[in-house]
Amino acid sequence: MIGEVLNRDFVLAQMKAILQELKQRASRRRGGSAATGDHDVPVDMDDYDQAAKKMETALRDETANTSGPTGFDPQSRRRGGTPSVSLDETCFISSDPIVSITQSALQEYFDDPQSPDHVGEPSERSQRRGEESNPAVTDRYLSTGRTLPSRRVLDKFSITDPGWVSSLVAMGISKFRKPHPFNPAPAPTHTMADQCRLVIVGDWGSGLPRAQKVGREMRKFVEQSLTAGTECHVLHLGDVYYSGFDYEYRKRFLPYWPVNPGEEDRIGSWSLNGNHDMYSGGHAYFGTLLADVRFAKQAKSSFFRLANSNWQFIGLDTAYDDNGLKDPQAVWLADTLAKNPQRAILLTHHQFFSAYENSPSVGETLRDKLGPLLTERRIFGAIWGHEHRCVLHAPHGNLEYARLVGNGGVPVYMTHGESDAYEAPAIFEDRRYMGGGLEHWAYMGFAVIDLDGGALKAKYVDEDGLVCHEETVAPGIA
Repeated sequence: MIGEVLNRDFVLAQMKAILQELKQRASRRRGGSAATGDHDVPVDMDDYDQAAKKMETALRDETANTSGPTGFDPQSRRRGGTPSVSLDETCFISSDPIVSITQSALQEYFDDPQSPDHVGEPSERSQRRGEESNPAVTDRYLSTGRTLPSRRVLDKFSITDPGWVSSLVAMGISKFRKPHPFNPAPAPTHTMADQCRLVIVGDWGSGLPRAQKVGREMRKFVEQSLTAGTECHVLHLGDVYYSGFDYEYRKRFLPYWPVNPGEEDRIGSWSLNGNHDMYSGGHAYFGTLLADVRFAKQAKSSFFRLANSNWQFIGLDTAYDDNGLKDPQAVWLADTLAKNPQRAILLTHHQFFSAYENSPSVGETLRDKLGPLLTERRIFGAIWGHEHRCVLHAPHGNLEYARLVGNGGVPVYMTHGESDAYEAPAIFEDRRYMGGGLEHWAYMGFAVIDLDGGALKAKYVDEDGLVCHEETVAPGIA
């Protein structure tokens, strides 16, 4: 990811320029393939018009209120009284589909070797710019300095080929408007050994240097399993940034996935659908990620089941319908649990509840659709992502075991002190932060679950390989 594309002011300035280009193209009613130099971006007849309308609405809304991450703003008292630096300036990950599509288009444009504004890889620039070896966010910038230029410079920056970018935006918005068909058939149940390992990461698909570190640490646990001959599965809880373009899976996800090509018969790979995966209609999630041979066990379905004699881990798609549960998953789950008595842990992208997002809409559809299963205690627990934190919860909402593992690849600030009280129902959060700088960057990480008969042992591991917390859940259940 390029630093300027992670800056909200820069993105807003480019959205204004892109909107004007979209309006001009819509007024000319261009159809077919839009000419973009050596690149042809497939755009339907009315795509520019529809894209211009959606861009205008998104630009108005974004100008009024940020769609970036909330709840992570640094507190001045923890920063020695210095002015706060917003994540909007350093790591703007939008929750608005159109803004995210704009970021995807800008990034793809700047990364393309044929782009007149092409930005090389860090290795091409690091010597003359003195890049740090482990940047908190990114090591790639358009500007010549190591930090973002001023607001005035950002506003004045002009894309050399706005037609190319606007065509990419129009294509992305067209895919968002016309999503990939939902696969109503679950993947065939995979039967696990009673002793096996699950490596779980959420919101990992940024491709940032620290996300790559997370992938390398995950790989160490995979290799332990290979050496010991223990069955192992690696699971992603969803979100490839910014909006699930094919380019983003090929550039940011697949090259760093901790299962190597050729290992698919020995190591399982599974991935949930996330809201960012659906911002370009889920086309690349279903057509690129799930088509990779390493994910063959998933059978191009966004919901699945892994089970042994004592446990069943069931992945659900809560993103095809954003923060929902696309049919027939609820009926399938009820039928599955009626036939299988093992303790059930659901894997979802969206949360059932949150200690930090105080809104009745959080998990509402999940709780409504799965209500009887929850009240009858047919579901033992759930593991989810979406929030970019690592949080353990006390039993709550008819879930005995509820874990948030969404800290895999998006840089955020740690705004709580280690001695601060937890907001119920949270009981543990990895509240350490990196280094001694003014910005208290939270550690990224993942979870490792080892099943041994009826015992579930979990480790929470950070990007440096440190196990920051361990727990044993439901030991000795036969």
